[in-house]
Amino acid sequence: MVPTTPRERRLLGLWTAGWLAVLLLVGLLWLGDLSLQWPVLLVPLVWAAVAVRPRRER
Repeated sequence: MVPTTPRERRLLGLWTAGWLAVLLLVGLLWLGDLSLQWPVLLVPLVWAAVAVRPRRER
C-alpha cells in the first residue's frame, strides 16, 4: 500500500524515523560506544524533521 495523503506520508516518515532511532540505539548500546558515536542518533531526528515539514497538496 502506497501512502497517498500528506498525513499518511507524514505518519510513515515518523514511524520509519522512530524505528531507525530504536535500531541505531540498540546497535550502539550493543556494539558501539555511545559516548563517542552519539551523533549517529541525529539521523533519525533529521528524518523526523523532514517528515513533519509542511507539504504542498498536489
